[in-house]
Amino acid sequence: MRLVQSILTKNPCYTAGRKITVKGLMLHSVGCPQPRASVFINSWNSLSYSYACVHGFIDGNDGTVYQTLPWNHRGWHCGSGSKGSGNNTHIGVEMCEPACIKYTGGSSFTCSDKAAAKAVAKRTYEAAVELFAMLCKQYNLNPIADGVIISHREGHSRGIASNH
Repeated sequence: MRLVQSILTKNPCYTAGRKITVKGLMLHSVGCPQPRASVFINSWNSLSYSYACVHGFIDGNDGTVYQTLPWNHRGWHCGSGSKGSGNNTHIGVEMCEPACIKYTGGSSFTCSDKAAAKAVAKRTYEAAVELFAMLCKQYNLNPIADGVIISHREGHSRGIASNH
């Protein structure tokens, strides 16, 4: 795994400086056809970007993991649910998506190059597995324990993330 620190030092989430006790890891998908992590990093590293902030992005082109917050920083990656917020307990990481997809509504999409899309999904998944293994070891988390590794959707089902 190639891990590059690219901390979003100008983002209001980073400057707030809040810390968490890491209890789990939440995997997200960026939700748009953009394989390059640098596009998100460049736009999110701004004093005026107060919408979201994650701990990392996985680049779809080469699988590089870009760490954008210290792992124990409180991110803004999942919103809240009926039982609170995973922002207070989980590290949030975004997997970038292939350029060949086009969203048609909600989570439905079309794909102009299935082989390319599969390659991006495989690359980002494999990097996520390596990253999450490293983080589980670093924070003494049991990766097979209930609620330790979840998706945003699973976070919503558990009442700790928004429904989007």
